[in-house]
Amino acid sequence: MVVKFGFKELDLNFINAAAMSRNPASYKVMQKFGMKPIDNTPKQILKAGVYEDLVHYGLVKSDAIAG
Repeated sequence: MVVKFGFKELDLNFINAAAMSRNPASYKVMQKFGMKPIDNTPKQILKAGVYEDLVHYGLVKSDAIAG
């Protein structure tokens, strides 16, 4: 619903999301919505005193409509 709202109501052309690299369950949620991996950013977020890598996913409006 959020992705659909972003494309239809807000007229966004691109939606992105990120998850910590040690959280593969989050990747599955993003993949379920058709998002594709874009890049990895090392040591981007501090959690419990440890810097974690982030994996970024994205979806272009034309790809969402086609799928």
